[in-house]
Amino acid sequence: MSASITLMGALSPEYLDKFNAWLDARSLQGAIRLLTEAGDPIAVAQVMLASEAANSAVIRTELLALSNETGIDHIYQSTMVDIHNAGVAVFDMDSTLIKAEVMDELAVDAGIGEQISVITASAMRGEIDFVESFVQRLALLKGLSSDVMDSVYQRIQHMDGISTLMAVLHHYGWHTAILSGGFTYFADRVQADYGMSEVHANVLEIQDGALTGRHLGDIVDGERKKLLLTNIVEAKKSDWSQTIACGDGANDLLMLNHAALGVALHAKPLVREKAPCPMNNLGLDGILYLLGMSSAEIRDVTK
Repeated sequence: MSASITLMGALSPEYLDKFNAWLDARSLQGAIRLLTEAGDPIAVAQVMLASEAANSAVIRTELLALSNETGIDHIYQSTMVDIHNAGVAVFDMDSTLIKAEVMDELAVDAGIGEQISVITASAMRGEIDFVESFVQRLALLKGLSSDVMDSVYQRIQHMDGISTLMAVLHHYGWHTAILSGGFTYFADRVQADYGMSEVHANVLEIQDGALTGRHLGDIVDGERKKLLLTNIVEAKKSDWSQTIACGDGANDLLMLNHAALGVALHAKPLVREKAPCPMNNLGLDGILYLLGMSSAEIRDVTK
């Protein structure tokens, strides 16, 4: 399917005229189609381009600059994924499926929240190695009672639009997986809440009812997320053109750039610059607009 540009935000008729002029100046041809209706909280419009942009890297850079300048998401896709053709969709968990970093939340209960959150933020910005930061942060949680994990999960908010996105993906037969640098205890709960297909996350070592400050098995870092995505696609015999990945941190970049549609959701600046499709103005349901669905079509599936 053809390339597209999707706009999400405060879309006035005047701005759409201005964007049409921007398209014309770059010899990009395509009509703007509104995907939302007047009563929807965020306006979304999509341009199906007659052909892929000759220099897509330059176009992406210019669109990111427009996004930063206007507060309106301008998202370029070189190809369109077909929602009606079942494929594989994988998701980071922390700050993607849920509105929290689980390690930070556990640290709050351990009384060292600020100390760990600083390290987490640095790792997600790509300033320090994820594995190094993971081992360092986990060691600081040694001795924390495992009894706190249920209450931690109960207070975590889930990402806006998660129910809608999962309902539509599962309606069309998509295989959905969590690939998380967080922990299986929490990822398993999210999987169960939304009927997702499988989970790959880190396993906490617990002895005598307390965290040991160590993990069991391989750490799910950026390289492993990319490998897991590849393994799932091969196991499901899915077409790579029908793959979606979504995350927010530097450790998600490899899988975001490996999938046909790689969405950086409310991502850090470095990730917004390097990911294919940075999206700030909607929650997870915004992915459905990137798949070309209208709000009316989404409501028809989820009613």
